[in-house]
Amino acid sequence: MTLSTGMMPATIRPAATAVQTIGAALLDSFVATLRPLVARFSTGVSHVVVIAPDGLMLYSLRKERLGTPLHLADNVRAPEAFHAGAVQLRLPPEVFLTRSLRLPDAGRSYLQPIIAHRLERLTPWRADHVLYAYSVVDGVSEDGTIGVDLLATSVDLVAPFLARLAGAGLTATALGSAAEPLDAPLRFDLYKGRTQAADGRLRARIGRGFAILLGGLATTCLFSAIVAASATSDAEDVQQRLSALRTKLALRGGSGTSRERALIEGKRVDTATIVLIDKLSHALPDDTVLRELDIEPTRIRLVGRSVDAPALIARLEVDAGLKNPRFAAPVIRDADKRDAFDLVAIRGDVPDAAR
Repeated sequence: MTLSTGMMPATIRPAATAVQTIGAALLDSFVATLRPLVARFSTGVSHVVVIAPDGLMLYSLRKERLGTPLHLADNVRAPEAFHAGAVQLRLPPEVFLTRSLRLPDAGRSYLQPIIAHRLERLTPWRADHVLYAYSVVDGVSEDGTIGVDLLATSVDLVAPFLARLAGAGLTATALGSAAEPLDAPLRFDLYKGRTQAADGRLRARIGRGFAILLGGLATTCLFSAIVAASATSDAEDVQQRLSALRTKLALRGGSGTSRERALIEGKRVDTATIVLIDKLSHALPDDTVLRELDIEPTRIRLVGRSVDAPALIARLEVDAGLKNPRFAAPVIRDADKRDAFDLVAIRGDVPDAAR
């Protein structure tokens, strides 16, 4: 299962000093190194927390077997035994939004960016406020599509539950629905891949000792800062000269050379591969099945079967924005009265100067 987590609103914090910045980077690297060792020697006990109307229900989970539940009132600290190991937070099903999608099997490798591109159409929330996970249903249908189940919620809906969990002194390392079996791995884990919460406890344990090491690096950092300041001054002079040259070139050549314009156009959102695949999924009719989809920087190749292959030429030009679509091999009609085709075209979203 692949998932993605929406971004929390940014928080304004004071600027860190040079020593703090270097220390944070070294601490992150050290924590990442120790994490596999900690996981290797852990007891294998995790915990499941279910939100109840009058508090929290806490379960210990060992080898997919749930222990006796413990009811905990709001703002009451959990026993120390629950502060070791991963913590699954299971929220009421009504907090989540479910969707069932049909997407082309040929775009299976691009599912994550395709779904992320459609989040604001699939959910009532802004894309940067959505927590979501999806799972691919096994099997490919006759029309060449696959089923994708989507589970999503908003960070604003989850925030009150996280606050109640924090009141018990716990931090969630996994987030899912209470509708799933409590003693089974989560099919939809909206926190999967997020290690910050687990790293926080490890960071607290080694932070004090790491601070001593930073004290020894303070002198070196000060010397490096002096050297960096001199290098920055030289770099600023070079940058000013480059800016002056760019200004002269812009005045002579308009908005830049043809190559520069091509590079700028190549970075536009409309030319992204994600959008191209989305256009193809709308352009191809339901009676067309793709067997191969090759996307190159300037060229695209489609191989498959269709009830009316010649009609695809116009659809790809108008709906997908392709240029000069043509058949790379003769169209063959099989016994099922379906056309086997091998079609190539030039991507219309790539400027001529970039080809």
